Formats: sequence, structure tokens, C-alpha cells
Amino acid sequence: MKKLILLLLLVAATGLAQVKGNKDIQTRTFTTENLTDIEIGFYADIIIDHSAAEKMVITIDSNLFDLIDTEVVDGKLKLDQKEWIQASERIKIRIGAPNLKRIQQGTNDIVRITNVTSKNFSAMALNGEIVISGQVNSLGIGAENGIVDASKTKADEVFLNIWGHGKAIVNAFEFIDAKLSKDSKLELVSKPKKVRGNIEKALANNSIVSVESIRYIDFKIKNNSSNRNNFYVIGPKPDGRNFSYGFPMMPGKVRKEKWTTGTKIYKVNRIGLRKHLVTIMDKDEDKIVRLFNN
Repeated sequence: MKKLILLLLLVAATGLAQVKGNKDIQTRTFTTENLTDIEIGFYADIIIDHSAAEKMVITIDSNLFDLIDTEVVDGKLKLDQKEWIQASERIKIRIGAPNLKRIQQGTNDIVRITNVTSKNFSAMALNGEIVISGQVNSLGIGAENGIVDASKTKADEVFLNIWGHGKAIVNAFEFIDAKLSKDSKLELVSKPKKVRGNIEKALANNSIVSVESIRYIDFKIKNNSSNRNNFYVIGPKPDGRNFSYGFPMMPGKVRKEKWTTGTKIYKVNRIGLRKHLVTIMDKDEDKIVRLFNN
């Protein structure tokens, strides 16, 4: 019985282990034929050129290439890691995608898209930031807790949907259609001729200076449950932006953090639904915050 338990623990540890880069940095080119949709799921220095020929160039440790999903299926590239990898230096990815219609950012990083020329283009920032430059007829922007900076994208019309703490910077000339949460932020580079939806609250949120009320504090969090849990954290930055990411914790574990006051921690279940657990406050500084009330 003891041998069986030990074997199971070894298997579990192997499954959770990172694959580390071998420091043999190489650059390889991959085909991306008929690429219209990109969803980003891991951290890298990513630049997409809408005017360049279709291809993807990746610079990374040679032993990690096979652990990155580079396959385009039905026009969609889910740019993610097949296994948990740890590169020896920041991964660099350059993509030529003249037929790209949609981009989704799922990490707390920045992706840049240049030379966009399209009738329709869509950008969704669940987290992190998307920076777009170019010219489109119709631009769709979605954001949960991320930022879409389209200040350098000339658009005739912009359709906005921000359902979390996200932010959009837009340059619309003719029309804006907006569905905005009470915590969303909006910045207009130019004033459109027509606006549908109430944007005043989001514009006001963008002008709020929160340096005085938000500060970073040192503390610890403890998973005081008997289960391994997945958590999601989202917190404000003094510049008005947000940070967010997910992480697992084993039962009984304690980890050091330095987050801002007002940061919220959620438990994430197997289907991705979140339950709010705690909000970090000034009184938590230099203390251990128990994530569960039991």
C-alpha cells in the first residue's frame, strides 16, 4: 500500500513539473495558412503584422518547440503550451497574418498588432493588453479585465462590450455602440458623430486618480482547506489599470504576496466558475490571510 501511494505521488509530481529550456536558443519558421483567428494562452513577446506574408517565427530553447501548439485548425491558432514550460529567456514570436480577423488575449501580457487594414476586426482582452494600429471600417472590442488600446487605429465604427474591470482606448469617427459595466473604463481619442449606450460612467472611471487610496502591501495567503484548489486574483494598480492571473495551491500551503489593497481572490471550480473568497485590505498587511472561513 505504501509503495502504491509513493508511486501515485511520483506520477502526480511528474505531471506538475515544468519542462525547463536547455539554453540552446533557436529560431524556426512555421506555416500558418489561412489564419483568421488567434487565441493567446501563454506568455511571450508577440508581435503580429497584418501586412506580412503568412508565417510564424518562434525563437525559443530547442527542446521546447514541440511543446508549443502551432497548428492552425479551421483558421484558428490556439497559441498555448502543451506542457508547462520554463524557457531560459523570454520567448519571441513574430506572426504574419494578412487574413486575421480576430485576436484574443488570455494572459497578463501585451500583444501588438500592426498595419491592420480590414473591413472588420475584433479584439478581446480577457486579461493583459492588446495594442492595435491600422485602419478598419468596423472594430469590435471586448474586455473582461484587460485593456484594448486602439488609439492608433482609425475606425469608422466601434462596438464595445466590457463586462468586467477592463478598459478600451478607441479612435472612432462615425459611431460607437457601447455595453459597459459599472467598473469599466473608456478613453476616446476622437469624438464620434453618434453614440449608442451610456459611456459617461466609463469615461469618468478613466479619469479617477487612485494613487492615494491604492497601495501595495506585503502579506501571506493560506489555503486553509483540505483540497488542492485553483485560484484567480484581480487587483487594481495605482495607474488605473488592473492585474490578474490564476494559480494553484496545495492544501495547507502558505505563499508570500505583494498586492494592492482592494485585490480580490476567487476560487475557480472545474468548469471555470469563480467564487469570491476575500478582498485584501489595509488591515491584512504583514499578516496571514486565510482563504476559507472554516
